[in-house]
Amino acid sequence: MTYDTVALCHAEPDAAAMLGALLTVGSDLKMDTVEAAGLVQLFDPEDGRLLLTVETARLVRVPGEAERLLGVPVDDSFGDRIWWVESRAPDGDPRAAEMTRRFTAELVAITGGLTWVGQ
Repeated sequence: MTYDTVALCHAEPDAAAMLGALLTVGSDLKMDTVEAAGLVQLFDPEDGRLLLTVETARLVRVPGEAERLLGVPVDDSFGDRIWWVESRAPDGDPRAAEMTRRFTAELVAITGGLTWVGQ
């Protein structure tokens, strides 16, 4: 199981926005990518355990789809352009869950939008 968050962004999260949000999580963490899957992963530098996985931003092309999938109201300020960025942490790791929340909140602060946290 994982602890999931989603950033629904007004502006497309470019590389600078993603990197800025990742750096707020911790500049001392080891970073790796899984290019074929469009993932960025952060690891604990001491024990190597996975703390955070972030997916590449995706444009939601179907009106109402983000609201349908997440069950949260999405206001008209998004128009027809919602960028979806999903991140996850291993379940049962409070430090990793906090990193995921912090990453998502910072990305939304940079791009505008709203945050969804899984239950």
